[in-house]
Amino acid sequence: MFQNQPTLGEESIDGIVSHLLYIGYDQRTVLRLALAASGTDTDVDEVTALGSALFGCKPGESLRLTGVWADHPRHGRQFKVRLCERTMPAGVRAIRLYLASGMIRGIGPILASSIVDRFGEETLNVIDTAPDQLLQVFGIGAKRLAGILEAWREQRAIAELMVFLQGLGIFPTLAVKIYQHYSKVDQNPLTAVRNSPYTLCRDVRGIGFVTADRIALAGGIPKHSQERLQAALLATLDQSVTRGDCHLSTEDLMNRTRRLLKDDDRATVRFLHGDVLGGALADLRRSGYVVMESIPLRVEEGVDVFRSVDIVSNPRMHRAESALAHHVMGMLSTDTRTTAAPWQQCLDATPEAGDLTSEQRQGVLNAFTRPLSVLTGGPGCGKTHTLRTVVELADSAGLKIALGAPTGKAAKRLEQLTGQPAQTVHRLLHAPEGNTLFDHSSMLEAAQLVVVDEASMLDVQLAAQLFGKIPHGCHLLLVGDTDQLPSVGPGLVLRDLLAVPAIPRTRLTKIFRQADASSAIVDNAHRVLHGHRPIAGPPTFSMYPRLDRDALADDVVRFVTSRPKDVSAEEIQVLCPSKKHAAGLTDLNIRLQAALNPPMANKAEQHHDGRVLRTGDRVVQTRTNRHLGVLNGSTGVITAIETDAARLTVDFEGLTIVYPFTDLDDLLHSYAMTVHRSQGSEYPYVIIVLPESVPALLTRNLLYTAITRARSRVFLLYQDRAVSWAVNNISSNRRNTALEHRIARGDMAVPSSRHKPPEQLV
Repeated sequence: MFQNQPTLGEESIDGIVSHLLYIGYDQRTVLRLALAASGTDTDVDEVTALGSALFGCKPGESLRLTGVWADHPRHGRQFKVRLCERTMPAGVRAIRLYLASGMIRGIGPILASSIVDRFGEETLNVIDTAPDQLLQVFGIGAKRLAGILEAWREQRAIAELMVFLQGLGIFPTLAVKIYQHYSKVDQNPLTAVRNSPYTLCRDVRGIGFVTADRIALAGGIPKHSQERLQAALLATLDQSVTRGDCHLSTEDLMNRTRRLLKDDDRATVRFLHGDVLGGALADLRRSGYVVMESIPLRVEEGVDVFRSVDIVSNPRMHRAESALAHHVMGMLSTDTRTTAAPWQQCLDATPEAGDLTSEQRQGVLNAFTRPLSVLTGGPGCGKTHTLRTVVELADSAGLKIALGAPTGKAAKRLEQLTGQPAQTVHRLLHAPEGNTLFDHSSMLEAAQLVVVDEASMLDVQLAAQLFGKIPHGCHLLLVGDTDQLPSVGPGLVLRDLLAVPAIPRTRLTKIFRQADASSAIVDNAHRVLHGHRPIAGPPTFSMYPRLDRDALADDVVRFVTSRPKDVSAEEIQVLCPSKKHAAGLTDLNIRLQAALNPPMANKAEQHHDGRVLRTGDRVVQTRTNRHLGVLNGSTGVITAIETDAARLTVDFEGLTIVYPFTDLDDLLHSYAMTVHRSQGSEYPYVIIVLPESVPALLTRNLLYTAITRARSRVFLLYQDRAVSWAVNNISSNRRNTALEHRIARGDMAVPSSRHKPPEQLV
């Protein structure tokens, strides 16, 4: 299926990657390849090679490329690559470039030259078979030698994996991720891939069922095997979780799995429509890999008519949702409705309360008289003022209050608004490892009132942890806007809680007309919320229609680079709906990095997973890493890249984090971010990019959320249909959740251990 030999008209060339010229959002890569015909440092030619097969290649790698030559009218002769194979470097120049590239930790350019000068073409053979001879080279002692040999063994193992994966047409960049995972658990990576290919879906981030299935089928696993069918069912269920669902109906799960497995084999299609797939699901249930139950589902939105539906959850989601329902019911059962009179008197004596509306007063009183309450409302409706009053009243009453938000940005903003310390929810729940002087979780244990802002960002797992840690007798106030995008993680926690009549809530509806320039932003946010297109409102809300996506991307770069002198690039945040396609996240970050932080001789670089990380780059952490002590959503700047030490340093607004090169998967450029990633943050200037690329992602919640991220000015760059699609699409409100049902039925029992999957899946 995957041809490793040149076809008619093709040829193969060998060389070393000199440097990368371009990496596109579509993985199209252009690089310079050094050809060393004589195998020496002289008689060298360089050619330009291009193609998506080159994605993930790094400077210093030796490649064998298969393709055809072509003449470009502007760029001259180029080699169009169909197939890219990694090879071991041959010849003095190739070996020197390979060692100097940083591929082998502990060897930099100077040491690489010393080693090659000493051993010449025998260098790699010496490292492989007689490594002690390296001690003859000045600068290499026993400790450095041990590090070099460890890195050398790692590269050999990765190269072995690459060869195996290339034969299946799989990007070799995945070999590094596979090696890193299995080496941490003392497993042979190649053995694990061959013997248990479907575990890659769960073990290695970036590998889905399709890739694992290709490896499995190539290894001889039958298409109709129970192992394959069960892996497909679990992969379908896991994929639904990444899209926000806590469960799938049995019928939906079966249909989605059939589509995942469907191919041109008619026998396979007939086979999947029998009872065998259902049998595979039943086996998963008996083994504890899934939880199956029946729940009532509304026949129509807003109508109390239900029908019973069979659903399937993975145990992790079932435990989280059931535990959250259990904790909510526990708080509601202790609601003794503290008399409001004393708090009304305290509120009247609070300076902040002078101009509160009746809605706002009720929201404040709920926080002090009810164990659990919700304060919600859109922009300009006074949530901030109400929240300040709650904090001021708690402070004057001598209550111990804990303030939190789901992200670092949101927590910092909450702290600025209230003048009181605020932490991320993660920090409130967990003390920093190895540091008992700053145990933020003790704040939660002693709290009498807990306030969580931006509560619409709470996913079901984080909410379950939070509710489970609220001390007995403590009050919890959730503040958020249900019209924003739902949480990145699964669930619709805030929306589901508001659907439970027993939970007291205050919805702020009065819009306070603002005298400042931000009124056009607030007005347009509410226009979108009510299904109307935004309208230009100079000078704070500007709209720029464009015919094609490339024009949108060009305008973004032009807007950022031609900004006024008194506006820094860091004050501007570009927001877009999706990662892929032209004018998407990847494309915009590539363009903005080239414009704002181009390569220079004094700027170190590290190539990771097809992207170039450079000193001075703006970056964002996309997943909480407790080992490093950095939280999801933290933004910072790369301050140092040390190739010899294989580490990269980021300044997260005063917090310095050192990343080993093996931990860079979750570090992305942040010149542009998705709207989802921007939740809980506020920026002086926001450029919203709305291309017509992915209609399903263009929703009313997305546009509303993007607009409300701006504090001073919005630039909306769009294709016309994209705005209409976004305003009319309310599908992002729909997720498969059962929290409302579990609370309504009094789900007081914490999930039993019989729903716990085998240990290796936890």
